[in-house]
Amino acid sequence: MSIFSSVLQPELVAISIPILAVCGGVLIAITAIITKGREKEQEHRERVIAMEKGLMPPPPPVEVEKPKFSSRRANGLVMTGIGLALTIAMWTQDGADSGVWGLIPLFIGIGLLIAGSIDKREYDAKQRNERGPQM
Repeated sequence: MSIFSSVLQPELVAISIPILAVCGGVLIAITAIITKGREKEQEHRERVIAMEKGLMPPPPPVEVEKPKFSSRRANGLVMTGIGLALTIAMWTQDGADSGVWGLIPLFIGIGLLIAGSIDKREYDAKQRNERGPQM
């Protein structure tokens, strides 16, 4: 019997995984918020220093809007892969009764892929309209 067998009890591990996942997600969100706040604070300081020196402050940075379709397609591919893997694994392990649960993430992934392709069409149409008629 190893020294870890008394510490790593299955019940304890089963409880700690979701707790650690939630705490990790919260920590990632807090870190992102703090980092973004510091970036904005640094931009503000640069503008104030420029104004104190009598210089024209630089224009605020232009935030380019990322098209939604790229992230939706990437998330859709990942979710489709997860759903397909879950469906196959559960179906072969326990049969069709449990295998259908893998279809939920599979169809969510397919829906994200469809939404991404619709967003791509709308983005392309918007880009063509902004450029104006081409001859």
